[in-house]
Amino acid sequence: MVEVEQLVPKPRSRFVKVRCPDCGNVQVVFSHSSLTAKCFKCGRVLVQPRGGKALIIAEIVEFLT
Repeated sequence: MVEVEQLVPKPRSRFVKVRCPDCGNVQVVFSHSSLTAKCFKCGRVLVQPRGGKALIIAEIVEFLT
């Protein structure tokens, strides 16, 4: 019997832990966000949507799986 291996593509989008450059607050955002993400503490824009992969303005701390 021949074992058939199915290839399952991994998603290109993921959740990202970022640090706000103004106040240092760490929060989780989506890498392909369709909405603007702001810092919970100071209100600075951390992520801007770009029609696909979002522009992450904040410092990336960690990629979550």
